[in-house]
Amino acid sequence: MKKSKLIGIVAVVAVIAVPVAIKFSSGKPKLEVELTSVAKKEIQPSILASGNFVFRQQVQLSSEVIGKVSEVLVKEGDKITAGQVLLRLDPTLIRAEVTQQRAIVRSAEVNIERAQLNVDRQKVNSDRSQRLAEAKFIDTSKYEDALHQYNVAKVDLHAARESMQQASAALDQALKRLDKTEVRAPISGTVTSVQIKIGETAVASATGMAGSSLMTIADVGSIMAEVNVDEADVAKVAVGQKAKVFPAAFEDQPVIGVVEEVSMAPKAALAGATQGKSYVVKLSLKETQLAIRTGMTCRVEIATGGGSQRPVLPIQAILTGDSMKLDSKDKESKEAVKGTGVVFTVRDGVARKKQVKVGIADDNNQEILSGVDEGEKVVVGPARVLRSLRDGDAIKELKSADKDAAKESKTTETKTDGKKP
Repeated sequence: MKKSKLIGIVAVVAVIAVPVAIKFSSGKPKLEVELTSVAKKEIQPSILASGNFVFRQQVQLSSEVIGKVSEVLVKEGDKITAGQVLLRLDPTLIRAEVTQQRAIVRSAEVNIERAQLNVDRQKVNSDRSQRLAEAKFIDTSKYEDALHQYNVAKVDLHAARESMQQASAALDQALKRLDKTEVRAPISGTVTSVQIKIGETAVASATGMAGSSLMTIADVGSIMAEVNVDEADVAKVAVGQKAKVFPAAFEDQPVIGVVEEVSMAPKAALAGATQGKSYVVKLSLKETQLAIRTGMTCRVEIATGGGSQRPVLPIQAILTGDSMKLDSKDKESKEAVKGTGVVFTVRDGVARKKQVKVGIADDNNQEILSGVDEGEKVVVGPARVLRSLRDGDAIKELKSADKDAAKESKTTETKTDGKKP
């Protein structure tokens, strides 16, 4: 009797509970999501770097002598050829120095002639004294004195010749300084800037001092990208590797580039800098119609290996770091390490959270090493829904029209967020 009574109570409770459960479960709307499948696609390992556009060949001219500028023969934008005179310094002081050194050289030449005559005379005396001494007409000591005077004369001649060499060298230096009062173009190109004016004093190659920089010349027809690559990545970079160069002014119009040079020494760090070392990498650019100018910033994606077919997912489908939104009680989430992420798969209309191990990535896709199988359906958006999605949430796939609306909404949301302070 008691057993049959208990069964009756359980049956009544079940009859009441089922409608209630259905009511509550059906009351929560299903979240509309976009789905994608794990699929094999070609993905290339690459590294990212940033830097600037620079002229392939650029020369900063400075004076090799100190002098007041008397003539500036070019202006910014002028095309020039190698060897062309660009400006002149006042040569008055250096010309006076040349005149003085020429006089010193002439005086040295006279001294050599005088010393040579003395040598000739002392040699004759020495030879005569030797013959007389051998014939016993004079003492040997007188011959020794004559020989000594001859040797002294030869030393004086050698000293005169040394003085002549010094005077000639000083004259050559003065003539070179005089020639340097005319500043000539070392390369053909275009004058990109002129930093000095007539009447100002040019200072000889003193960095940072007023007058040390005269003008800049560059080959404006050839621009290349110069980027800084982190020391952890530079070993992967080699001459000849292809790259995509994204100018900041034309972010959606990448230019194809090729690694041309990888520096052997790290870039000099600023005083007090604590960041890691970086190496300068230069890339040549293929012809483009974009109005790229030197000094513009750019980012570069350098392909460091050949592409191959790998299981991948769109980057936005993988939650990492703070975006994982995992339950703090989830042991798996506590053990999440670098190189892992979280995705939401679909099972019987319900979102199921899975941790995945990720590999290399490009701009759009991330390699999946483990955690989900090829062909498995994964939630990829909308981003707002994906960020708040929880394990066990009921979901349904967006239809095509709904997807378009979601994309439009996402665009609007992005623009609105961009206006926020």
